[in-house]
Parts: sequence; C-alpha cells; structure tokens
Amino acid sequence: MSLPEGGVLDLDVPTAGEGLYRVLGSTASGLMAESNPLIVRDAIPRVLWGDLHGHSQLSDGTGTPEDYFAYARDVAAVDVIALTDHDHWGMRFLDGNPGLWSTIEEAAHRFDEPGRFVALVGFEWTSWLHGHRHVLYFDGKAEVLSSLDPRYEDPALLWRALEGRSVVTIAHHSAGGPVSTNWEFAPPPELEPVTEVVSVHGSSEASDTPGRIYAAVPGNFVRDALGRGLRFGFIGSGDSHDGHPGLAHLASPSGGLAAIFSEETTRAGVLDALRARRTYATNGPRIWLRTWLDGNEMGSLISPTGAQAHELRFVVAAPAPVERVDVIRSGEIVSVVPGSSRRELSETLSIPSLRSGEYVYVRVVQEDGGAAWSSPVYVTSPSSRE
Repeated sequence: MSLPEGGVLDLDVPTAGEGLYRVLGSTASGLMAESNPLIVRDAIPRVLWGDLHGHSQLSDGTGTPEDYFAYARDVAAVDVIALTDHDHWGMRFLDGNPGLWSTIEEAAHRFDEPGRFVALVGFEWTSWLHGHRHVLYFDGKAEVLSSLDPRYEDPALLWRALEGRSVVTIAHHSAGGPVSTNWEFAPPPELEPVTEVVSVHGSSEASDTPGRIYAAVPGNFVRDALGRGLRFGFIGSGDSHDGHPGLAHLASPSGGLAAIFSEETTRAGVLDALRARRTYATNGPRIWLRTWLDGNEMGSLISPTGAQAHELRFVVAAPAPVERVDVIRSGEIVSVVPGSSRRELSETLSIPSLRSGEYVYVRVVQEDGGAAWSSPVYVTSPSSRE
C-alpha cells in the first residue's frame, strides 16, 4: 500500500470486541512500528491528547502557524493543540505587531474542527519577574495582554483582566528552568485550574521527580505549591520550538502531553475538562492511566472520612515496560508498586485516613524514563470547595 501525497494515511482497524489492542505495522524494507495502547470498552471515558504550549517562527520557534497546526493534527495526531508564541520575546513581538497576532488567530480558527480537532488561540505571558504563563482563549475576543503593559504586569492584574471570560492561564517550568513561577500570587481556580508539571525543560513536579527540571529552585516545585493549599490538575505540554508539537520528546530528553478526559472534541468540552481537573500529564509517551480514590476520579474534591481508610485503585497501559508506580500522599511517597517490566498493571491499595487539606496522586515511571502523573484527589471540607 502506497502513501498518499503528504505522507499521511488513515486506516480503519476493526476490533474483535472489548480489550486492549496494540496495532503493529511493517514495511517491505523491514521497518517495524507499534501503536500506543488502545482501550476498547463500553462506558470508558474518552482521552483527548493535547499539547497546549509551543512556538512558531513568529516568536522564537520555527515554521509558520499553519505548519504548526498541520503537524500537530496530521503527524503527531493530537486532538487538542495551542500555539502560544511570546508576547514580547523572540525575533518579533506579538504585543508590537498586531498583524502577527491576527495570523495566529486566523490559523487557529481555520484548523479548529469541532468533533475532530481542537485548535486554540493563545499566547505566552512572558514575565521574567513572576514566571511564564500561557493564556488560552476558548471563545470570544482574544487579545495579547503583554506583561510589559502596566495594566497586566503581574499575575493578579492579568487574572483581573481575564475574569469572567472563557479562558485559562497555565504556569509552566514553574520550579526553575528559564524562570521559576512566583507562587506568592495564588491563582484563581476558575482561571488557572491546571498546571504544567513537565515539558522539554523537564519536570517541575517535585525534587524527587523523574527528569527534574534544570536550575530548580528549592521549595518552588508544584508539590510545594500544593502544600501551601493550591489545588491543580496536572498536565504536560511540549514548549516545542522546533516545529514538532505533540512530539517534542523526539528531539529532547523530555517532552510533555496533556491527557484530557472529554467526550466532546470541542473547545467547550476541553474547557470544561480543564476546569474540572479531569486531566493527567505525561512527559511524551501516551500512557493510559486511570485512578480512583474511594471511587472518585482523579481531580475530584472529596470530604474527610474520619478514621475510615480509603481505597486507591489505579490502572495503567503503557507503551513501554513499567518500572514502578509511586503513590504520593501530601508530599511524601507512601507506596511503591513494582512494575516488574509489565506494560499493563492494576492495583488496589489501602490508604490510611486522610485529613482535610491532604491529597493523593500516582506517578507512573517506565523503564525508559517515560512517565505519567495523575491529577490529585483533594480532601477538603465542603465550605472550601471551588
């Protein structure tokens, strides 16, 4: 079978019923490939794979916006993509070139195809004092709110300008790297419900994280922010600058992807999932992961149960053999489940009683360094819920 012009071929692959599938491919010359794990099951939540952070030649990356969106859709085969060129960094600045911003908006709207592919309008708010955040618009008027503008020069002013709109902000490389995040500004949950724990710069999850980010600032990891009472869902995204959105890990030691539980491949569906923290992060590989705490999905807020213990369950299907699954409770690794080189595993564990303010999540580590982080389940009193 020959490839069509453009080198992309879509095939329908029949299944024999419910189960876990891996599709194998080969060429006459002997090249072999295997797909990511595919789960076929009734009533299973759908995962959309996304890369919500990356750059084109309009700031400090390569390729045009059209190249960026087309690669994400047709080569990386992600479901959700955002181009987030800098407000005032790189070769040309969006805050001083309205035509460049119009080019990005037009390309995102043209590639957005509800039901098939979600393309978001966004930019990177580039503060060298308070950290970098990308701003993603889901409807309505999109505009560049430059961190050099006195009206938006700190996170609180930025959030005030975005209040009430269908928009989210996401902090990235927050523990170090190019610049760490100033967590003294506590994000509004409606505007910043998730945080990017991993990208090409490495992981900002915690000091014990696989592939830790360079130039990390002690006490500034995401887990430290959770310890101060902030509540986030976890995502990864590439921060690619080389024209490979969705596959940034192919040219770097780390990448980043957001796994988004949404039945609708639409901007509205993605926004709802982000605000509900129905997400998890990987550093590139498409690891399938589900977790439950007392039957509650990742990202949930639950009430304390007094002295009663909790049941934690997780299920993993990975592209590569799993080394281990770490269970993290309120800043500490409380259990390590050996992967024993399996690619599929599930486990049910007992967690001693959790108090209000605590949280639990799992971290999957493959033998090749690939990793995934579930969004935490948070224990909180009903009066403090967002």
